[in-house]
Amino acid sequence: MARTIGSISKDNGAAAARRLIEPSFVVQLRLKAGSPKYYVNLNPAAGVPVDRDEIFQLHTFFDHYRITRGKQHGQLAANSKYVFCRITTGALLLHPTYRHPVIAAGRPVLYAGEIYFDHGTLKWWSNGSGNYRPDAGHAAQAELPLDRFYTYQDVLKGRHKEKR
Repeated sequence: MARTIGSISKDNGAAAARRLIEPSFVVQLRLKAGSPKYYVNLNPAAGVPVDRDEIFQLHTFFDHYRITRGKQHGQLAANSKYVFCRITTGALLLHPTYRHPVIAAGRPVLYAGEIYFDHGTLKWWSNGSGNYRPDAGHAAQAELPLDRFYTYQDVLKGRHKEKR
């Protein structure tokens, strides 16, 4: 029979000492459900260099959207159809005529598509991108209102113009 000294028996003294030294808790990292999906440029030749100061960045204030460009100090109300990319840094970059690989400088993106504003109000957005081809299942990565999301096929059929 083992003799007990305090609360530690002679037979398992080393094991008990280790338990006293080791922490009794485990730190776990809490990650968002699922890892983000990165979309790569399927056409590397389309990522031509341009003046990066011509590309807009989107900013939101409640339900109003403003854009800034390069080194300019003012903000403009978004009022057109744009091509957009949510890049891996989290910024949403857009331009009315440049293609997705130009906006993202050919790098992988979190999401890409088309977006339409009317005087600073977001009307609709889609996953329309032939170079990145994001799927509708990861639309939340664009960090835009999902109630205004339409698949590219819906846009082609004109469903984005119908009342919801």
